[in-house]
Amino acid sequence: MTQAITLRMITRQAGGGEIVRTKRLEWDDASIGRAPESDIFLPDLSVDMEHALLKLTGQSRVTIESVSGRPFLVDGKPSTHVELEALRGHTVTFGDYDLLVGQGGEDDIAITVMRREEQHHASVSLFSLKASVFGRRKMAWTLGLAILALCLVLPLAGRAWLQHTHIHPDQQWSTGPLSKAHAFLDKDCQACHAKAFVAVRDETCLSCHRASSDPADVARIDAKVTAKGSPFLPLLVSDHADHAKLAQAMPLPPTIRGQIAGVFQAALNHPTDRCASCHREHTTAPPDPNVPKTADVVRAGKPALIVVTDCTGCHSRLKMRLPSTGLIDTPDWDRHPDFRPLVTVGFDGPQPRLERLALASHPLEANGLTFSHRIHMNPVGGVARQGQALGAGRGYGAALTCQSCHRPDGGGFKPIEMERDCGACHSLAFAQVGGNLQTLRHHDMRNIVGVLRGSLPPPIPPSVDAGVLRRAMAPGGLCVDCHTVRPSAGPLGGEISPVHLADRMLPWGDFNHGVAAHAGVGKGAAACADCHKADTSDRSQDLLIEGVATCKACHGKTEHDTAAFAGAQCSECHSFHQPGQAPATGQDRLFTALGLPPGVKPRGLPTF
Repeated sequence: MTQAITLRMITRQAGGGEIVRTKRLEWDDASIGRAPESDIFLPDLSVDMEHALLKLTGQSRVTIESVSGRPFLVDGKPSTHVELEALRGHTVTFGDYDLLVGQGGEDDIAITVMRREEQHHASVSLFSLKASVFGRRKMAWTLGLAILALCLVLPLAGRAWLQHTHIHPDQQWSTGPLSKAHAFLDKDCQACHAKAFVAVRDETCLSCHRASSDPADVARIDAKVTAKGSPFLPLLVSDHADHAKLAQAMPLPPTIRGQIAGVFQAALNHPTDRCASCHREHTTAPPDPNVPKTADVVRAGKPALIVVTDCTGCHSRLKMRLPSTGLIDTPDWDRHPDFRPLVTVGFDGPQPRLERLALASHPLEANGLTFSHRIHMNPVGGVARQGQALGAGRGYGAALTCQSCHRPDGGGFKPIEMERDCGACHSLAFAQVGGNLQTLRHHDMRNIVGVLRGSLPPPIPPSVDAGVLRRAMAPGGLCVDCHTVRPSAGPLGGEISPVHLADRMLPWGDFNHGVAAHAGVGKGAAACADCHKADTSDRSQDLLIEGVATCKACHGKTEHDTAAFAGAQCSECHSFHQPGQAPATGQDRLFTALGLPPGVKPRGLPTF
């Protein structure tokens, strides 16, 4: 008998029983969707009319592929195409429906369809709404009035008497103990609750947690929390965006219930766009099964984190709510826009001019250098032979590799230094005196000018010997091997361009090169050449980074797709707050991280 699909539809009855309908599909594929003519009919609005197609691809093997492009869950992980072994058993989720894939009789593939429903426990006891003695309405009114009397009327009326009791009235209002991070404020309610019957405001939180680029501000905050008895230094955070624009960009709650609750919260002076809306005190954070136990210990010491609006909630149809924004919508990982790196496009005097450009425009970087990765990384070229001859004393004696110059430093790399990374082959030695090489000091133009003129640099810059310096900056000269020369009005007619090497071209994303899968460690891990096509680059202007499609080769995939599968949550690469001693706004913090001088701001950055 040929292999077929045995379909079992299970429907739960209100009384607790189940209705099982079974049919056998003699063909080798089955359509999945909300359309009534679908072979596997799933009446759920979150399922497309023609959502996916299930095919038999071999003995006990099936393939499920999304037709609409929308993902589904395979054993809890998102996917749009997956091949499954029925013998192992898998759960494929479309909306509120679970498809249990297993082995059936006579070599058939068994597909069991069940709806995931909440358990409703109907009560017909004395405490139901229809009960005459202990009805819920009577109980609600009775308990509500009792709480009002005990927690409001009695404390206000008996204030003088309660001052002499051992039970402090503030304890009646507390919903639970403070987290470990704020436990030192247990006896100082006014530190956060500055005004009676007014919810905790952001100004109160920022008085201890506001990030600043001024060390004096940071020192004042540290002194303040230390004086209050904190055993910890506060975590300093920056604003995600301007608060007014952030509030404008937030969408309404997706449910009618949430929207009504928001209206009442605003009317009762309890806004939902505060720090305390997400960071809830007097509440124990529930354990998260998706994080390691060590991380749960850290979470337990902080206020509970409640997500009011997730990343995609704000970054979907953002232009409708915030017309001035320059951000591109990112409704989900599959529709993540391609990268727009921060590129050095020139210099205004000595300062770099940065612009955020789309990779699709094939931008070039004007970093001030002349460098060919291909020549330096050719394993049989002249550079390789020179590296073998000269590099042994510097930790390498073979052809150059990425690690010869790019040295890991945490999640990034140490800055390139001419003397350390280039000096073995590109020596600045100009004479030998008494067996010692005399070397020009890189970056010290006064010393270089004086030496090339045949004299030591005096206390003030000497008059320039135009002939000597012109030869040094001419093609084939000492400087032009590595540096570009730009026109100038001086006697030389040109000058060495400033140099700016970007530490991070995607500063709004936190890419960690120290992760094993990013560092080439483990099965399926990425090597340098997978993301940086350096071995074919002849120009220093080339941007050696790939687009988001390269990231999607692993992120958002399942173990059935690749051995290096990884998550695709926004928090994998982005953070809402950037902790640390940083300026007050996200953009200023970014400029400082890029090493830009004060007042220098890149062009083409998004407005929030």
